[in-house]
Amino acid sequence: MPALPRLLIFTTRQRRNTFRAMRAGAGRHGYRIELIGYEQAVRRWHLPGGAAIFTDFERMSPPWLEVAARLHARLKAAGAPVLNDPTRFLPRAALLKALHREGINRFTCWLPALGEVPERFPVFLRTLWAHRGVIGDLLEGPDAAAAALKSALEEGHTLSDLAFIEYTGVAEQNGVFRKLSGYGVGDAIIPGLTVSDHHWVAKSGVEGAAGAEAYAADHAALEPWPHDGLVRRVMAVTGMEFGRVDFAASQSGHAVFELNTNPYIRAVRNHPDPNRQKTSAWIETRLHESLADLARQGAGTGRIDLRGAFG
Repeated sequence: MPALPRLLIFTTRQRRNTFRAMRAGAGRHGYRIELIGYEQAVRRWHLPGGAAIFTDFERMSPPWLEVAARLHARLKAAGAPVLNDPTRFLPRAALLKALHREGINRFTCWLPALGEVPERFPVFLRTLWAHRGVIGDLLEGPDAAAAALKSALEEGHTLSDLAFIEYTGVAEQNGVFRKLSGYGVGDAIIPGLTVSDHHWVAKSGVEGAAGAEAYAADHAALEPWPHDGLVRRVMAVTGMEFGRVDFAASQSGHAVFELNTNPYIRAVRNHPDPNRQKTSAWIETRLHESLADLARQGAGTGRIDLRGAFG
């Protein structure tokens, strides 16, 4: 029996858990996933042939992004279909400024390391690297912003990793904030699960914040999904072909927060609401179908020679 087509997914060593659930279910959809840490790849002479996705750029330093770029170049030279070019990655602040410049976002950010100070309020202070989130609460004026920056530096945060983000007034209903998301996988756009929270950050969601009506509306909106065009525009601005775009409805239109190149993908199995479970299952199936298609495109790729790639 021939082996299933292989999909290589590159991550940082400590973040390979994000795809483990997808790897476990890949065989049922006719392909297989091999997770490779960048730290592991640099010690190899060869890589197995197959399609590939490069991820986790948000957590990587410039030297490791260069490692990823050399790996990417070797796979492309071998004719492998590859998603996400590390040389085109836009860090969070650069992405937010680009989205503002393109008219996708009405809000922007300011970088203290460049001597920039907020021009509009409220804002919040956050770190740029990885997905560590917000420092403190909303800041309503220049004095509060200056005090927050001073406090963050005293706590050990570095100036180069801090940004003031303009708060865009995310729409809420009955005290609930809802963060939406959508995946880009090559040419496919796939809705993501909605996160509901009582706090404006709405990072992971709070159980009970959304009810049956909201979950039914989410399921009904899957086909056709009304945010397809927005996610396509964001993916085009980022230059990436794989990732999850996180966004929300705001008082001035959509507000796009980030593109996560290494999103944690895990289906909801035991949720009490049947529509939530059906939505999750639908999303999981579409993701597997798109990843399986990519794996099949790389089925004829030979072994990748890494000799000399890293000096």
